Amino acid sequence: MDQQRQKCREHALRFGHTILPVYEFEDRAVSGTKLEREGLNAMLEAAKQGKFNVLYLYSLSRLARESVITLPILKKLVYVYGVRCICVIENIDTNTTGWEVIAAIFAAIHEQFIKELSAAVLRGQENALLSGYSVGDWCFGYGSEPVPGTEQSRAGRNSKPRKIYVINQEHAEWVSQIFTWYVDEGISIGQIVKKINHLKAPKDHRSSSKEWHHDLVVNLLSNPKYIGDWPWGEMQNVRNPETGIVCQKPRSEEECEQWKRELPHLRIIDDNTFRLAQEKLDANAQKWEKHRRVNGKFTGSSTETNGRRKVKLLHGLLKCAQCGSPFYSDGKRARCRGGKRGTCDAVTSVPLKLLESMMLEKIGTIILEDNQWFQCVFDDLLKLYRDYENRFPAMIREKERELHQVTQKIERLVDLVEQGDPPEDLHRRLKSRKEEQKEIQFELKQLRLERNHDPRKPSEAWLKERLKQLFDVLKESSPAANKALSALVCGEITLEENEIPLRKRNYFRGIFRLNIRGVSSFLAGTSSSIEGTKQGDEVVIDFIQPDKAGLQREIAKRMYDAEEPEFKIAEALGVSRSRVTKLLDEVFELQGEKKPDGRSRRSQLSVKHKVPPRYQSIAEDVMKLFAQGLLLGRIAEALKIDRNTVTSSVKYWHEQRGLPVPDGRTRRKSL
Repeated sequence: MDQQRQKCREHALRFGHTILPVYEFEDRAVSGTKLEREGLNAMLEAAKQGKFNVLYLYSLSRLARESVITLPILKKLVYVYGVRCICVIENIDTNTTGWEVIAAIFAAIHEQFIKELSAAVLRGQENALLSGYSVGDWCFGYGSEPVPGTEQSRAGRNSKPRKIYVINQEHAEWVSQIFTWYVDEGISIGQIVKKINHLKAPKDHRSSSKEWHHDLVVNLLSNPKYIGDWPWGEMQNVRNPETGIVCQKPRSEEECEQWKRELPHLRIIDDNTFRLAQEKLDANAQKWEKHRRVNGKFTGSSTETNGRRKVKLLHGLLKCAQCGSPFYSDGKRARCRGGKRGTCDAVTSVPLKLLESMMLEKIGTIILEDNQWFQCVFDDLLKLYRDYENRFPAMIREKERELHQVTQKIERLVDLVEQGDPPEDLHRRLKSRKEEQKEIQFELKQLRLERNHDPRKPSEAWLKERLKQLFDVLKESSPAANKALSALVCGEITLEENEIPLRKRNYFRGIFRLNIRGVSSFLAGTSSSIEGTKQGDEVVIDFIQPDKAGLQREIAKRMYDAEEPEFKIAEALGVSRSRVTKLLDEVFELQGEKKPDGRSRRSQLSVKHKVPPRYQSIAEDVMKLFAQGLLLGRIAEALKIDRNTVTSSVKYWHEQRGLPVPDGRTRRKSL
């Protein structure tokens, strides 16, 4: 790559051009058959904006290795963007006549090279395959080891020995264990995924992540290599020439039959176990067949109803505090991805609506009502404005100085011509200076255009209005809201799982900071740089759903403190009396207090019984006779009750009205 860059620079000097490092584009380790490449896209965007007018390519193949990609891009550069293209190796210059014919020929040659290379690789793999050597297609449970001496028969200066397949005993034990779990113990694939992730089972040498997932286990259980049948070449890569995107398509059975190998010495699983595994997999597939599309994927719910079509407010912002994994959602609830796969102990899920509503409520309180936070944002906006005011004039002055220097150099070269003493490389130097002058003039024009759109100096009233607009955007739960919230929280909200006493389900505590610079940059429409800027205070939100039992405990405790009997509490809650007793026990347990003795408390209550006792229900009748001056014994005879009941009724009637209870002896003497 460095050699190609140097060749382009040397070629540019011959034409009197200078290649600035900022306008050097490259795509390392990316196939030239792909249309979408980062370096290529950046170059095309710069050409579209007119940032350069001459493009040097080491080879036409650096642009692309597909003629249907190369020629359209080349013509767009020349005819649409007005860029002169020069290819060093092929000696193509779009300023010369007939360049299109030459470019078409070389584009076809580069395309053919890729096809021949692909065919040569296939021939080499086929030769090794038929000779009994490894071609790198071993899966989990296997490995390969070199065969000494075989490197002598291979071409090349530093040739390596051929390899053969071997069983990896450590991995093979995991393969046997997975089959045992699935076939003999009847454990589901989802539970197997959790088990092997929890036990930190190793993975295949081609794996791009450390975690196991559902498809990996299914593929392992259905792989015939574990019983000694080794197919090869069942799928082939097919590239879309217009985009470079590669997809796999199956080969015919007749073509694959020639590459099928029987390797009984590599057997890990017996035939019966493998057969039972396939029967279970087939039965499971038939069970869900009606729920799948033609391509095999689940139909699922409608994208209009499951909430996954729109970019949600919290999309990509939630992260597990325990394992660092992102949170995913099914459109209704969010949960830790590691928890689902068994690599994290956080298995609790939380409703998305609860997350969004509580986040909006908390953020709205801060950005609309917190005066201290408002002042910090306002001060940072003023700082950004002053930096902008100081920076742009200085940049414009520097570009004007550079332009003046280049103009003077051009004038001095012209003076030498008029004096009759021109240098030998006058034409090259003059052309180079004019190119430099043109580039500086373009950059100066861009700066002046941007300067004409200077932002106004922010005011407190302007900031308050903008914060209200920002909060309105957040409430929409749209891509714009997600972008705004990401700027507010620096792109991350950490969720920490915590226990709730006396509840089975845990809850998540959200922790984040509202970044001052992120907010001010978002409002000002500038790039955000949080280094050296003040962070807001840590914000903590407990995402806890309203709990029915918790509400019942609260009501029970309030009525208990108001000296209500437990039967009235049970009636108010619509539960049994034993449930009230349990709720009150839990309340005192949560408060770390000892519950008072029930009998002692009841003796102090004004209402002690659900059904009034006899002495209470007849109190009015007793007092009518009592007022007539009858003795207690005569009252008892008249009402056909015990004399002690009459005494209790009189006492109860007076206590209820806050009156002193009359003395029996004193009353009897007065009668």
